[in-house]
Amino acid sequence: MEKVIPIETAAGLLQGRDCIFLDTCLQNDLNDLIFKGTINGALTDQAREWLPYQLTFRGVLAYFSCELDTYQNLAGKDFLDGSSFDLIRESKWLRTLPIRNDYDQNDYRHYRLLTYDVVYNIIARSYDLMISGTEQP
Repeated sequence: MEKVIPIETAAGLLQGRDCIFLDTCLQNDLNDLIFKGTINGALTDQAREWLPYQLTFRGVLAYFSCELDTYQNLAGKDFLDGSSFDLIRESKWLRTLPIRNDYDQNDYRHYRLLTYDVVYNIIARSYDLMISGTEQP
């Protein structure tokens, strides 16, 4: 069964529909998926002002996006009260994804990113998150 694990960031846990605002999303030719926008610091563990961020997923194999209210109809409403950035362990999607034979499925993770308007599910090797105004670990 899938397990949703909230991802701790330099600003703490990001929680709720109004936490992550997206300005741009770009996929480059290096299989990176780059999100830029602002985080509502009041909806983090550290209760700060608006914080600019850049979130880069590296080695992206697959992703899909879905309008948030439609995603609610697919997944149920419970996820809106939780974290806005999660790792999905024991992911059915990752387990059933027909990955190339020369890639190792264990090198990839399933992430879910909840922005104000859109939910993204991403299969990638890793991510880098830079949040302005926070000390990086």
